[in-house]
Amino acid sequence: MGSQYGFRGNMAVPEGQSEKEISFLQGTETGYKTMPFSIRCNSFSIEFFPTGAPKEFRSNLTIIDDGKETLTSDIIVNEPLYYKGIRIYQASFGDGGSDISFKLFHMDGSEAISTAHSQVYKTWRDKETGVSLKVTDFKPYNVENMANPGEPKNFQDLGPAVIYEMRGPGLKPVKIKAFMNPFTDSDGNNQGSFIMISLSGDAADFKPVALGLDLSNPVEWKLFHAFMRHLSKLSGGKQTKEANLAAFKAAMNEVFGEGKRPEGFQSMAMRTLQAVNMLPQLPWPVLPMLGDFKLHYYTGLQVAKDPGMNVVWIGSALLVIGLCIMFYMPHRKLWLIIKEEDDGVAVTLAGMANRNHLVFNKDFHDLFTKLDDDFATLVK
Repeated sequence: MGSQYGFRGNMAVPEGQSEKEISFLQGTETGYKTMPFSIRCNSFSIEFFPTGAPKEFRSNLTIIDDGKETLTSDIIVNEPLYYKGIRIYQASFGDGGSDISFKLFHMDGSEAISTAHSQVYKTWRDKETGVSLKVTDFKPYNVENMANPGEPKNFQDLGPAVIYEMRGPGLKPVKIKAFMNPFTDSDGNNQGSFIMISLSGDAADFKPVALGLDLSNPVEWKLFHAFMRHLSKLSGGKQTKEANLAAFKAAMNEVFGEGKRPEGFQSMAMRTLQAVNMLPQLPWPVLPMLGDFKLHYYTGLQVAKDPGMNVVWIGSALLVIGLCIMFYMPHRKLWLIIKEEDDGVAVTLAGMANRNHLVFNKDFHDLFTKLDDDFATLVK
């Protein structure tokens, strides 16, 4: 009945938008059906377990029928919204086109930092360099087990990250996952910004790359370039212990002022030296990092109409009632056989029960006694 007169399809509705078309598999192709009403997603919220797995996701929906808002309700998994014989289930969720702001760190030695704005599922192109960034996904939470092998699990949220594909003239396409926050180890030490790179384009092949600098702090980018300039002047770019120390001291004076040192400048020095060995190896004209974002979810709904569901429920109820009768109610049978004989009539009473035989024996005896008394009265 459901296959003939019902339907079941999927619908993706971004926050703040409405939709009235569902899609479903039709053989090997995708079919579409327009609903008699629209569904608007007013808001979407999600809670996570400490492991990063979704705990509960909830959608606040409004039904718009004939241009009028007729019903507003929250739905969660296994608690659908019911309207005019149609059930609307919470099925999935995903990024609904979040706004992404990139910080572009120019790798030409100019110390320049520019910005680029895009959205998930869209592509940004730089006219000057020909570089394109196709944003494929955004994750506000990235929970990873940071424990060493053999140690108890230690889940840590690495913060927001954007995933994009970078292409450009003379560049090999690469998939990059750029994190907004620097990595902080278990001791609370800032280890600098990092990215993950996949040359195959498969997320399973992501390899972490530590950049050294904390690129969320623009001062470190300036300090890095000041260090490179002074190192080039002092030793022609060659690194020695004495040259590094002198170049870093000069760079600190240039950036922070003569003799002034910020808190944690020793760690800053270590990150700068790491960046000197890492950043020049990157073949890209710009290094795109996540600067800011505005999150937009979409809610994945399953919309279904099944006229045969009521028949199923009635059949299920009858089945349960039948099982209860069969397993919990005693079954009794009685036979009364009246047979005419030559000198009169013979009456035989027989019975059986499937459980509680003691009670049945008493009831049977009482019935037999009453029948015997009644027949005796008739005979008199």
